[in-house]
Amino acid sequence: MMRKTSVLVCGSGFGKIYLNAISKMEDFYISGILGSGSKRTKMLADELEVPYFEDANDDRIIADLACVIIPNSGAGGRGFEVAKSLLKRGISVLLEHPAHEREILECLKVSKDTGFMINPFYRYTEPFLDFLDILNDLKKQSNIVNMSLECSINVLYDGIDMLSCCLNSISSWKLGDVSDLCNLDTKDKICDTVLVSEIGNTPVTFKINRNVDKYDADHPMHLYHRIEATFSNGRLCLINTNGPIIWLPFIELPRDSNNLLSFDSNNEALKIPTATVIGSSIAPSILNTFEEIWINAVKRAIVELNNQDRDSKLSNVQSQIFVSRLWSDICKKIGYTNQVEYHKVGDTKKIHENIMKKYQK
Repeated sequence: MMRKTSVLVCGSGFGKIYLNAISKMEDFYISGILGSGSKRTKMLADELEVPYFEDANDDRIIADLACVIIPNSGAGGRGFEVAKSLLKRGISVLLEHPAHEREILECLKVSKDTGFMINPFYRYTEPFLDFLDILNDLKKQSNIVNMSLECSINVLYDGIDMLSCCLNSISSWKLGDVSDLCNLDTKDKICDTVLVSEIGNTPVTFKINRNVDKYDADHPMHLYHRIEATFSNGRLCLINTNGPIIWLPFIELPRDSNNLLSFDSNNEALKIPTATVIGSSIAPSILNTFEEIWINAVKRAIVELNNQDRDSKLSNVQSQIFVSRLWSDICKKIGYTNQVEYHKVGDTKKIHENIMKKYQK
């Protein structure tokens, strides 16, 4: 019988997604949880009947692999230090993003022959993988004219990583002018910043919402990633991180030999939809996102680390260094976050039901 891979999970916030994922993996098992002493983390360890630790150097830790889902130094956390300690012990580490270049390089240095990988997370989600497959097919037939990324600042790092997947690499860039779109007359200012850039030879426009809820930095999900790629023959849009995906073909206005508009019913090109939803027309619910899409993304990342060879390790590190550099450059360019309180969002369920009742056909 094949021996299962033991996994230490560090962190119990977003780490709960990892715990749920690992518990559903046949070839892996949770060998312990590492936390900082919170009641929540201890309760999770008791619930799962696994050992609880507070020190990454604890001799009782037994693990082949560790998932470090603790904020890194940029967010005031100790994730980077925990990752280094575990790597020095010969335990492979999957370190959650974002990470600064220095942190990535130091982890690579101490890892030696041990597995190490930054997890940008959203590149492993099914809706984005579907988007990437379609985009790569389109690239065989036409050229990308430009791209755009619209997102909240707290998911900018992984948004840049998603762009790097679309463009194959982001080893060079130029950042242009910044325009702030702030409504200063409201209590909770809407701070959108537009930044024009060129990544490689591709023009890329960023529209970044700098608002962060002072009580919950993960809000709001409707401002997660929107990615668009304009081709010479149409436009491909990932409307939000979890979809849907829309294709808008380039359709020429038909003209006759006298250059007059001609709408001949026998012209098959005129029957092509002006927009096509690819796959499901409805994005998954929050529950489906947590229980399926995110869990499957974690599984893919863990399997990738477990199967990692030297070349794939260096490839991941190199790509994440470029992502981290561009992330840092953009953050310096657009300025600080704007703290708000998302306390008056209304009854989301009722709003959804009203829209469906009135407009869904």
